Amino acid sequence: MKLKFFLIFCLVVWHSLNLFAQQDKLINIELQNVPLSEALKSIEKESETHILFDYADVESYLVTCKLEKMSVEQALGQLLADKYFLFKKVRDNTYVIQKSKTVYKIPTIDYELSGVVCDSLNHPIDAAVVSLIDVQTGASIDQCITSFKGFFSIKTAGNIQLYASCLGFSPYLSDTIKVNGDSFIKIQLRSASIQLEDVVVVGEKQTPSVRVTNGNLLFVPKNSGILAGSSALDVLKRTPGVFVDSNDNISIGGRNGALVIFNGKSTYMKQEEVVALLKSMSSTSVASVEIINNPSAQYDAEGSGGIININTNKQHNEGYSFYMNNGASYWNNLRQNTELSFSYTNHKFSMMGNYHHQFGYYDLDYGMRRIQSGKEYYSPTDDTDKRKTIAGNLDFEYKFNDKNLVGGQLTANTLFGPGQTTTTTEITDIERNELEQILYAQNIYYKQKGNRYGANLYYVSTPKEGVRYTLDANYAWFDGGSGNLQPNIYKRPDGETLSDLLYRSVNSRNIHIYALAYNQNHKLGKGELKSGLKYSNVNADNGYQFYEVKNEQDIIDETQSNDFTYKEKILAAYLLYAYPFNEKWNLEIGLRGEQTWSDGRLFTIDGIHDKENKRSYFDVFPSLNLNCQLSDEQSLSVSYGSRIDRPAYQDLNPFEYLLDELSYWKGNPFLSPQKTHRVTAAYSKNKLSLIAAYTYMKDYKAQITDTLSSNKVIMTPRNIGKQQQFSITLNWGINPTKWWNMNLNMIGYYINKDIAFDASRKFKKEAVAGIFTLMNTFRLPCKFQLEINGAFSTKRLGAANEEMEPTGYVDLAIGRSFMKKRLNVNLSLTDLFWTNNWDNYSSFPGFKLWNWGKGESRQIKLNVSYRFGKERSKTHHQDFKEIERL
Repeated sequence: MKLKFFLIFCLVVWHSLNLFAQQDKLINIELQNVPLSEALKSIEKESETHILFDYADVESYLVTCKLEKMSVEQALGQLLADKYFLFKKVRDNTYVIQKSKTVYKIPTIDYELSGVVCDSLNHPIDAAVVSLIDVQTGASIDQCITSFKGFFSIKTAGNIQLYASCLGFSPYLSDTIKVNGDSFIKIQLRSASIQLEDVVVVGEKQTPSVRVTNGNLLFVPKNSGILAGSSALDVLKRTPGVFVDSNDNISIGGRNGALVIFNGKSTYMKQEEVVALLKSMSSTSVASVEIINNPSAQYDAEGSGGIININTNKQHNEGYSFYMNNGASYWNNLRQNTELSFSYTNHKFSMMGNYHHQFGYYDLDYGMRRIQSGKEYYSPTDDTDKRKTIAGNLDFEYKFNDKNLVGGQLTANTLFGPGQTTTTTEITDIERNELEQILYAQNIYYKQKGNRYGANLYYVSTPKEGVRYTLDANYAWFDGGSGNLQPNIYKRPDGETLSDLLYRSVNSRNIHIYALAYNQNHKLGKGELKSGLKYSNVNADNGYQFYEVKNEQDIIDETQSNDFTYKEKILAAYLLYAYPFNEKWNLEIGLRGEQTWSDGRLFTIDGIHDKENKRSYFDVFPSLNLNCQLSDEQSLSVSYGSRIDRPAYQDLNPFEYLLDELSYWKGNPFLSPQKTHRVTAAYSKNKLSLIAAYTYMKDYKAQITDTLSSNKVIMTPRNIGKQQQFSITLNWGINPTKWWNMNLNMIGYYINKDIAFDASRKFKKEAVAGIFTLMNTFRLPCKFQLEINGAFSTKRLGAANEEMEPTGYVDLAIGRSFMKKRLNVNLSLTDLFWTNNWDNYSSFPGFKLWNWGKGESRQIKLNVSYRFGKERSKTHHQDFKEIERL
């Protein structure tokens, strides 16, 4: 009996061991383009199992794979991955394969795929986006962002491709990578020139974001519901740290004199023309806004307050696509916006175009109260801007071969239409507290235009790695002007008319801009040398005719009519060398020289007051940046730069322009360039950054409001002294939860001014102020996205001696995507509490002035956009914001 039990026990053990051996038998097969049926038979033979399938189901599939040390189930999973089959184990050594309505996915065994992203000089690239690409569909599976030292880490398994991209670099797409264990890979990106990469990344809807690198802030407004249907100027107003005042003066962190450029290139236009251009551009055309606090020698030296670089969308998808956006907004007035765009890419040739318009009225409510010569002037104004904006552009690129590319762009931005201001001024004798007169004044703009037409042609050559040559030619024509009727009626409080005057003014502005630039990059030793030449020529003609209308006839006023021409030529050259001492330390040193020739000529009708102002001067602008990578997540940089602000040609025109009977504007032909020196230190750790800066301005320029006779005021630009500023900026990206993204930007600064209007009116002004911006994005259930953004500026000093009152706003938006994210619907409410105002106060002996105002910034907006087309899994992605820093 015992022998029987022993034999049975041995038989069971032997059978179990045999089954265990079968289950653990590993498969090692390499298959090259063989039918799936043959591959299954190979596994069946190697594993000594039975695999049942229908030949008709699998006959159309060919497979190529290498199965190393895999179990039967692992091998079957690898073969059937991304195919419409399922397999099931029905007995110990038998598997059945059946057709399925869903694609078979391999159960994930995640391994760590890490690596580093660097440039052509092996410098680590911060904030590059690394995506996992599905080999079969070309879609994004997962993504991450590199650290300050260029490192990334992501979990994956199986066959994938890696796609990496970053602003200023051409995208990278790897070959197929098989991940069956922890591994490390190095990715090298080339500067954005002519590299074409074959992938379309289809990922989750991105949200507006802010990040800081080496002391420069990058704001990406993509998919912001708040900005949907808005203009590029609205994007600028919502950029952290940027402030746009009532006169459309743009400042960065409390520093005036900011220069706005597009795709790294100057517009060569002055404030009014740039603002007109921004108003006509759609917010969706803005890919990012880059705040460059201390620009290198590679940039134009203009812009004492720093540079705002607006990068426009330049991406082309292989195939074709169309985009439509329609929206409406309302509070006091109904406004409507439409945008249409297309892109087409066929191998070497790419083309894209865009059309945008915004129609409707915009109200402004502002005013002035002043005390002068014993009288009080109280002047509220109603202003309705009825101008329309229409813009369009057509871009093309053609790649001759892997090393040579030519491209160009045609643009048209128009701002046109009527407008009207109505000002009622009550004139009161302060001592007697008696209302004496009332002035009813209007500016009826029966025509207004601010049109810009441009053409650009560029050529890029990259004969070998680390070497690049670019040639860029630009032409722009600005055609602006207005026709204005100005009735001025004085009445007594009882309604008796004292005088009734009617004026007409016609203003025309013609600007032609030519620019040619050549840039080259070369490796030099361990570092990289950049150099370039640029020549620009600006010809401006400003005509002003002033008439008094009597008996329906225009009688020209020869004393207030003139023609002012201005020519400015700049020849610039720069050298910039970047040298990496080691893995941690990197030095960039540059020198820029600019020779300026300017000629302003005033021609009066009588010829008596003709004037000419010629200038020729040479300036040198050094720049220095030292960067230290303290650790993977920490960096420290110190930089120095000098800048210049040349006078706008309008500011040099010495003639007086009538705003109404009691207020005038006048240029100043003796304006000098404003010069700036700035030192910054920036520290970053993860998503937290701190920037400390000191700025010194000499020949500081500002527009002041001065007295003209006993009852009038005149606004004029002057060099009024010097200004110093100390500032600290904190930017912190916070993710409280998976569904909540937050960005906090805080700027605290101290300003010290030593200014003078003349020998008897000197001011020493100092103040501490702050600008706070908070952006929140919430991913809600049912795929809704909620945005709550706000900004607040404390009491602060203005450009001259005025004291600005606090201001701010709160914006809300909710949106959702439909139809596989092709259809987007956004509903928003801007400036919820209507607190975005521009109140201020200024004074000097014998004069006090209060200004106040706000626009129709509170609006409810609805925008619906739809994208359609036929896009293959290839993309021609170019980012020419770096061609080059003209």
